[in-house]
Amino acid sequence: MDIVPGAGDSISKTASKKSARDWEKTKEHCIRWAFSTGKAAWTFGTTFLVLVVPLIVQLHREEQMMEMEKEQMGVLADQQQQQQQL
Repeated sequence: MDIVPGAGDSISKTASKKSARDWEKTKEHCIRWAFSTGKAAWTFGTTFLVLVVPLIVQLHREEQMMEMEKEQMGVLADQQQQQQQL
């Protein structure tokens, strides 16, 4: 086994090039993942605004109508009791 000067340098240069390529690939994948996550968040947010918010508003309106009807029924019941007492 002969020791050749400078042979280790070519191996370390190749390894460092491979490492640099690996870091570049990792960086590209992270950027792609970030854009994909952003697109998914935008899609979810838009869908929520279009489908869920109107449903919430409608349920709130219905609840208010039910409370108003209860109040009106109470007023009518009070009026009927007053008329019966007369």
